[in-house]
Amino acid sequence: MPGLLRDQIYKKIKRDILTGVYTPGEQLSANQMAVGYNTSATPVREALNLLEQEGFVEVLPRIGFFVARITVKDIRDIYDYRIIIEGSAAELAARYIAQNELDYLESIPSDYVMGDSESYLQYLENNREFHLSIARASRNKFLAQAVASTLDQMQRLVYLGIGSSSHTDAILQAHPRLIKALRERDCQAAKSVMIEGIEAARDAAINQIVHGISAAVQPSPDSDVS
Repeated sequence: MPGLLRDQIYKKIKRDILTGVYTPGEQLSANQMAVGYNTSATPVREALNLLEQEGFVEVLPRIGFFVARITVKDIRDIYDYRIIIEGSAAELAARYIAQNELDYLESIPSDYVMGDSESYLQYLENNREFHLSIARASRNKFLAQAVASTLDQMQRLVYLGIGSSSHTDAILQAHPRLIKALRERDCQAAKSVMIEGIEAARDAAINQIVHGISAAVQPSPDSDVS
């Protein structure tokens, strides 16, 4: 069952990148990693190729795999894109969402414990499911596909942002406020709350760079962060 083994290794490497076991710019040796994960090099390389597609890993021809760096501009660009697609998805979801979908959203935990990496990782999964469920409720398959792809590519940014204590309240309040707007069928409020939550997450991620709290990203040389 090679596919299953690859997926298991993929999850382990992804987790280790998220939690800083592997640092930005670090070269990743498939052979050495295979020893650490008690497997062969083949599923490790396959897992690294998957992670490259999600933006966690970079591949330099004839050199090898490296943990991808993230710049301030990367953060701004991807969150700007999220504002466009997820703001629209929330607006449509307020029109079409069903009662059982609203109940499901309320059942998804939306909190975490500051400083607890296990809590952060669980929040990542819950947050992805929450946002993807709203995108599906838009009844627009292209929006849902775009949101799914974007959420997969930005998990490091979400992980980074939830470590910023200055933005915790805004992040934790976003989901309940959004559910309220959806229940009231208020399309504009749903869009506004979604955008506010995404902006809070963006500012939290940038705040972590400014204060040098996390090694998960690196400011770009031409960034205007002060």
